[in-house]
Formats: sequence, C-alpha cells, structure tokens
Amino acid sequence: MRPTACVNRLRSGLVGILILACVQAGAEEVIVVGGEDGYRPYETLDEEGQPAGFNVDLMRAIAEETGKEVEFRLGDWPEMRRALEAGEIDALGMFVSEQRREQVDFAPAHVIAHHRIFIPSGGERFDSIEALDGHSVIVQRQALSHEYLLAAELSLDLVLVDSDTEGLALLARGDHDAALLTEHRGRYAMRNKGFDGLAISGPPVLPVEYALAVRQGNTDLLETLETGLEQVKASGEFDRLYARWLQPLEDGEPRGRLLITTLAVIAAVLTLAVGWLLYRLWLSRREMREARAELEHLRERDRLTGVLSRNGFERRIDALCQQKVAGNHSVLIFNVDRFRIYNDRLGHVGADHLLRDLATRMTSLLPEDAVIARVGADEFAILLTDTEGEDADAFGRQIARSLIDEPLLDAEHPPVTLSIGRVSFDQNEDSMARILRSADCACLVAREGGGNRLHVWQPDDEQVAEKVGELRWVPRIQSALREHRLALFWQPIVRTDGEIHHTVAVEMLVRIRPEDPQQAVIAAGQFMPAAERYFVASQVDRRVLDLTLDWMGKHPEALECLERVNINLSGRSLGDKRFLSLLEERVRENATLAPKICLEVTETALISNFDRARRVLEGIHRLGCGIALDDFGTGMSSMGYLRRLPVDYLKIDGSFVSGIEEDADAFEFVREINRLAQKMGQIPVAECVENPAIVKVLKRAGIELMQGYLFGRPAELAELDEHLRTKGRETVLEDEQ
Repeated sequence: MRPTACVNRLRSGLVGILILACVQAGAEEVIVVGGEDGYRPYETLDEEGQPAGFNVDLMRAIAEETGKEVEFRLGDWPEMRRALEAGEIDALGMFVSEQRREQVDFAPAHVIAHHRIFIPSGGERFDSIEALDGHSVIVQRQALSHEYLLAAELSLDLVLVDSDTEGLALLARGDHDAALLTEHRGRYAMRNKGFDGLAISGPPVLPVEYALAVRQGNTDLLETLETGLEQVKASGEFDRLYARWLQPLEDGEPRGRLLITTLAVIAAVLTLAVGWLLYRLWLSRREMREARAELEHLRERDRLTGVLSRNGFERRIDALCQQKVAGNHSVLIFNVDRFRIYNDRLGHVGADHLLRDLATRMTSLLPEDAVIARVGADEFAILLTDTEGEDADAFGRQIARSLIDEPLLDAEHPPVTLSIGRVSFDQNEDSMARILRSADCACLVAREGGGNRLHVWQPDDEQVAEKVGELRWVPRIQSALREHRLALFWQPIVRTDGEIHHTVAVEMLVRIRPEDPQQAVIAAGQFMPAAERYFVASQVDRRVLDLTLDWMGKHPEALECLERVNINLSGRSLGDKRFLSLLEERVRENATLAPKICLEVTETALISNFDRARRVLEGIHRLGCGIALDDFGTGMSSMGYLRRLPVDYLKIDGSFVSGIEEDADAFEFVREINRLAQKMGQIPVAECVENPAIVKVLKRAGIELMQGYLFGRPAELAELDEHLRTKGRETVLEDEQ
C-alpha cells in the first residue's frame, strides 16, 4: 500500500475517533445550577466574572463524583426561584421550610444555618424574635426570614431589601432598629464591607436546614444529588470546602479565648436545638390552627354558595331553642321550582352558577341579622329571629318577586320561581326537629300546589307530606323498627395476594323487609336520607349494632375467619350518647368482640361537628374497636385534622376507583392516598371495584384491600357462614386463572 493511502486512512480514523469523542462528550448530562449573584460566601461572580463560592465548589465536586457536567447561572433571587419553577435551571440551593416543600423537592440538608439579629452599635438590644414586636426590622425579600415574619403574629414595620449587604448598609444609616439576616452572610458582609457601626444582639435564632432543591417530581436528578453528596462527604472533600468557605466566619475569636469560644459554641448548639424544636412546635401549632379554621369553614359553610350548611343552620335553631330567647321567630324554606330543567339545560356548571347567584340575591334582600343556609341540593332556608310571621312572609314574597322583576337568567330560559314554606315559633318551642320538619312540610305543600307560592304551615300539612314527600319514610322506618323488619346484608372486603383474593372482612348493610314477603327488600339508599333528615337515623344505627353483635356472638367459627366486621354509623349517631353507651355495654358483655368491630363514618359526618365526633371516636377506640373513614376524598379532607382522628382505615370513594384503569389522574390520586395513609399508620381500602383491570391498577398503586361487585354483591346474612367455609375465603377471578 502506498504511503499516501496509509496517511489518508490514518487521518480518516483519527477524525472518526474525534467525532465519536465529541458525540460522547455532548451526550453527557449537563446540570444547570442557579444561584444568587453576590450571595457570598455561598455563590457569587469573582473579579474575573467566574462563579465562585461554597455552593459552586460543592456542585463541581458532586458533578465530578457522578460523572456529570455542571453549568452555573447566577442572578437575583426572585429570578432564580422563577427559573427553577419554569425548568430553566435544574437545581438551586435554598433554606428548607414546610411551605417550600410544597413547591420543590429537597436533597438531604448539608448545612444547618441560623439567623442573627443585627443592630446599630449602642442601639436597643433584642434577645429574641418576639422582642422585635413593634419595631422597624430589615429583612431580605422572599427569604426564609421574610416568610417567617409574615407568618408570625407580630406587629412589625418590615423593610424589604434584595440582599444582606444592602440590608446592613441600610441599618448602618441608623434609620431602623434591627435586621434579621443569616449569620454567615451577615458576618461576611460586616467583615468585608467595613460595617464597623453594627453589632450582633442576642443568641442565634431561627435555625434552618440548607439544601439543594429541584423541581417537584425530578426524582432522577434528586437521586444524583443525594448520591454525589454522600460521596463528597465520604471522601472528606465536603469538610475541606466547608472549612475554606464557612469555617472562617465561625472562628473569629482570639486564640486565648478558646475555652470561652468552645463553651459559646456548645451553648449555641443547644440554643439551636431548642430553637429548632420551638420552631417545629410553632409550625405544628400553625398547622393545627389552619386545620381548625378549615374545619370550621367546612362544618359551618356550604362549599358551593358560601352560606351556612344544613348542619350549621340546625345548630343555630337548636341554640335558639336551648336559650329560650324571648320573641317570635320564623323559618322559611325555599325550593327552586323545576330545578331539574335548569340542570338539564344549563349543565352542572351552569346550574351551580345559578344557585350561587340565587344565594347572593337572597342575602342582599334580607336583614343583616338573618341567617341563610343551603339545606338541600336546590333548597335554601332562612331564620328570622324576633320577627312576626307576616313580616317573614313579606321577606319571602320580596325575594320571589325580585326573581321575576330581575331574572337571574337571560330571556332564553324561564324565570326562576320558588316554592316557599314558613313556620313560626316562640321561646317555648324546644324541638329543632319539629321546626324544620314543619317548614319542610309547608314547602312541600307549596310545591304540590303548583309552585311559585308561599304556604304557612298548618297541622294537617304533615299528612300531605307523608303521601308525596320524603317524610313518608319516617313512619315506615319506625314501623320496621317496632316489627323487627330491619335486616342485615353483607358484602365482602378482600385482600389481594397474587391471583388469590381472601375475604378478610365484611361490611354490614341494613335493609327493610317489606310487610308483604313477595316484595323486594328496601335498600338503605331509599330510606336512610329520610332517616338522617328527620332524626331517626340513630335508632336505625342502634338496631343494626344490636343485630350485628348478636350475630357475632352466635357465630364464633365464622367470626374466627374474619379480621373485622364493619358497621356503618350515621352522622346523627356521632352525637347520640345512647349509641356509645349501648356499644360500651355490649362490649363489656363480650370483650373478645371489640377487636373485630370496625365502625364506618363518612367525611361529611365528621366535618359537620368535628370536635364532638372526635370525642365519640376516641371513646370507641378506647373500647378496642376500629374506625374506618368512608367515602374518603369526597369531603375535602385535610390531612392536618385527619392526623388528629383515631382512624384505622381510609375507604377510598368509588368515584376515584371507577374507571381508574383509563384515568392517569385518578391513579396518581389513589397512589398518593396510599402513601399518605401508610405514613400516618392507616390502611386504605378501595370501594366499587367492578372488573379485574381495576384490580391490577390498584395493586400497582399499592392498594391491597378492596370491595365491590367483582368480589360479591350484598347478600343475605344467612349466606355468610357458607361463604366463609367454602369459596369465599380464597377465590380466583375467572380471567386471571
């Protein structure tokens, strides 16, 4: 081969190698790290315009350990926060707070920093953040100290600056009382900027973790940072970087006072620990206050319209009856005529908008002391205290007339009209249930009369209501109680284990057997709403408890196959002392039953009177019984108050389970419920499981306990023994065999 050809081939080979090397180099992942320009000693641009500082060197060391490339982008702090949220940068060092955890994900903290109170030399001294109350305080905008002071219950004149150096320069002019800044930054600025007229007051305050933050969900980068940080610490490089950049700011004492300095450091550490505990306590108390405020709002207010809920309205009337307030009072019930037509024409969103507008109109036309509530899907109620019946009627007619004169909808839709029922009572009335039932009956008579009218309650209105309204269920329920026609059905709750599904629990379901044996049993959904509305639900609950415990006592072999037996508990029973007394009495008779009993309550029942419900549930838990929160996810539960309840199981509402195999958002919601439940020591149960595809998706989400028609429809209690003895204990779904 000629030399020229050899040279050409060699040249081509070298070019190929260079191209391959460039491609490989370009394929390396580049981590873009943000930082605040001028935030010495953590990060800044040096005299040559290059990034320098503790965070810069630390990220370079992490990148080297993990085989990554790193690029730095420095700017002002708000810009860097925005860039991280927008994905323009990948990582950003910042102080850790609970509020920030909701916005970003943090790697393990690598520095514990604290803040100091800086003052003009000779100025007033402050030994704590609370001592700053009533003073002018400088703080960096959007810094953790700024967030803390905004949340603190202090009266402060906050002066916002863009950097610690700017804050100390402003403080040195003598126009402000103090500055709350990070110690490293403050000491660095005092040492290098010549702020001789300043001093530090009091011990270290507001200890805080400092860590690298990434966008929420960027788990790959988070794992890279965690791995790299561990390797940098293991190699000793972290200690060298810390000593170079941060240690000089902590070792400013003369060598002759080494012992005093050591003692001061120990005291500072103890102060930090105590301060951190106090800070965590403050955060915990703030969460509890927020949870209480949220619960109070949910308990008292209708989420759609903002007016009172039915429970809140009932409490107002009950309080009025209990206080024996002198005077004549009136309750009016308003029902929207033909609301289903508006719902069909406007859709659910438009119908909701209509209800909000109606609540606003009613509120604007009523006296300031009137109490207005939404008591049903298309029903509102008004309480007028110390108001004669004729005056109450005038208010009702004024509202109805305004809807004709100034319609809520355009001309394409018929004007909204109302059926109005009114009942009056005086200070001698002591039955909130009778007042509301009478108002309901009067409203029903107005509606049956054609609507768009007001009817004043008369004693024979109840006869009309029993024929055409929900009230007809009350005597039927009471008759079923007297004649022992309440029956128990059951539905299995299974644990999935591979392809095998074990029945580990059952939920007891109440039914009414009709007087005619040829007719079908009546499901709870038909009569329990009326039982709740007209105050007979607690009687039903007590009978169901009796029947369930009787069965448990008579079938020990079947009970041995079950981990628990679930019994539904209505909201009314949470305030019924007789129910808890009955449960205590029956459990004392046979203490071995308690661990097998699990009472199910809904979120709505809890929210309606949280404090009372919590006390009842705690009493039930002390007996050794379990608690399940039913329909979880539909009542806007707050984890802040959920942690305060003795709940053992979270039953995920079927609206999140049905169709989950095709709904990625529902899958993520259920998986998050499972994660949070396990963190709080609670066990999730998925309801309404109807096909094997749902089972597979739920298992991927970590859910092991399930209930639904796929595993069994409600069945007669007499069939439960046979089910537990044979195929019910271990079944295999047909299309999984």
